[in-house]
Amino acid sequence: MKLIKLEGHSLKKYQNAVLSVAVDVIEVLEKEHIKYSLTGGSALGAVRHKGFIPWDDDIDINIPREDYNKLLRVFDKYLGNDYYIQTPLNSPQIGLLLTQIRKKNTIAKRKYDLYEDEKKCGISIDLYVVENVFNNKSLRWIQTYFSLFFAFIVSCNRSFKNRGIPKQVFNEESRKLKYGVLKYIIGFLSQILPLTIYIKLSNVFFSLCKNNKSKYVSVPSGRKHFNGELDLRENLCKYRKCRFENEFFNIPFYAEKYLEKFYGNYMKIPLEEKREQHIFLKLEY
Repeated sequence: MKLIKLEGHSLKKYQNAVLSVAVDVIEVLEKEHIKYSLTGGSALGAVRHKGFIPWDDDIDINIPREDYNKLLRVFDKYLGNDYYIQTPLNSPQIGLLLTQIRKKNTIAKRKYDLYEDEKKCGISIDLYVVENVFNNKSLRWIQTYFSLFFAFIVSCNRSFKNRGIPKQVFNEESRKLKYGVLKYIIGFLSQILPLTIYIKLSNVFFSLCKNNKSKYVSVPSGRKHFNGELDLRENLCKYRKCRFENEFFNIPFYAEKYLEKFYGNYMKIPLEEKREQHIFLKLEY
């Protein structure tokens, strides 16, 4: 299998393509007064580099549950001609709990698209839903640990189905393989039920709290999972504008506090061997 690693001009070309997707989507979000902010490496790039992290190629966006539901309702009206939205429920075969907005008539096939139809593997940006979290400790415990449990089952199921992904992909991306024997066993056993059931149960517990003014929020589909993504609402749902390349997008108002929590000394450039990159299996503009 030929792997595609973006560097130099090819990386900049792809960054520009991803940025154009983000510009189109964010224009709709702002027109419809849908709350959002850059998150993860995109927020870090905005603060540290005023744009993409030089070796990165994606754009990640946080969006509160109520606003995410609104986006789903208006998506086809504004974006349906040029884009499609790939949610956990309408694309369960991928086994991801985040949402992707992908450009039609392009191909950007990555490891989790290994068995996906190429027509559904367009250039994309990632959306992560910010969920309300119960103020009550007992209810918060239920929401947290059931969310973690079902998200883990989904992850095990995906790992088992995608066990054919070459290890070289993970090595090139500077990511550690987390496919332990136990995870494979759980993934194998989980095949007894359709993956859609585990995804639906994950979403039930992710969005269990309906209080849009709760003290805490979390991003259960984020890399650090429910506990690691837990934060005060004011830290994730209050925004300010920040330059990103030649655009100005929302980032968390207290972005520096958020970035320190996630990355420690976030202004320090990591060593080259620790810089994560994405590997493509196929790429067409």
